[in-house]
Amino acid sequence: MKKITLPTLLALLLSFFSVNSFAQDGYTYTLAHHGGYDFTVQAVPNTSANAFATSVQSYGFTIILPDGITATITSSLGNSADATPFDGTAVGDSTIDGYLITETLGNPISLLAPSLATNSDMVSFTVNGTPTSGELKILENNSALANAVTPLKSFMSADMIDDSMALFPPVVDANAAAVSGMNTFNFSVLSIIERELLDVMIYPNPVKDTLNIRAITDLTSVEVFNINGQIVKTYNSNLEAINMSNINSGVYFVKLTTANASKTIKVIKE
Repeated sequence: MKKITLPTLLALLLSFFSVNSFAQDGYTYTLAHHGGYDFTVQAVPNTSANAFATSVQSYGFTIILPDGITATITSSLGNSADATPFDGTAVGDSTIDGYLITETLGNPISLLAPSLATNSDMVSFTVNGTPTSGELKILENNSALANAVTPLKSFMSADMIDDSMALFPPVVDANAAAVSGMNTFNFSVLSIIERELLDVMIYPNPVKDTLNIRAITDLTSVEVFNINGQIVKTYNSNLEAINMSNINSGVYFVKLTTANASKTIKVIKE
């Protein structure tokens, strides 16, 4: 990961937003864990009767990772989020690294109305390197680091008022924590069992005849399900290369099982 110095980081990020001490307090951010090393940062509306769909113009937040650990964005609200990395030593903490993740939307995108009390996915990402210790967290706006380096603070510019005007004031409080629910995840909770099938490889996909499987641990069975959840085939031997030539074309789900874990992967049969 190419890292930048703190002065360069500040110069890059000040163009995204400035901290407004009179920010509306309409949203916080939270982490959603999808298993393994896959996560999503979601926007959480404050309790509200407001039935007007929020229109987002730009947003951003900082994620903190253990030193040397990187992350890769897999999707975002407008599919164009930027991740600006920084070295913890540049902000006075050599035990961490981090990313400021921001997105400015060419055309504002609507979230569900706050009255529906539904979280909205903003950015999904995968943590690389399968760490087994340390924490992932969303940086709190009232933390010492965020107050020392204000461009790292979470923000969102959005229109929450149904008044026929397109105004996008800040709706994440720059002075409060600006996080809710789970904002910290400790990698130590990912057991060896859960990590067994993280790096499994299945190829080719789509498959015509033979589906090759590479896993870091021994498989005990492979089951093929159709889209209705019905078992089409079960394999208990020769699990590194399973014959799918006699299965009809279509979309299937292949369930890989070890002595301690299982994982299901979508496969297209040509």
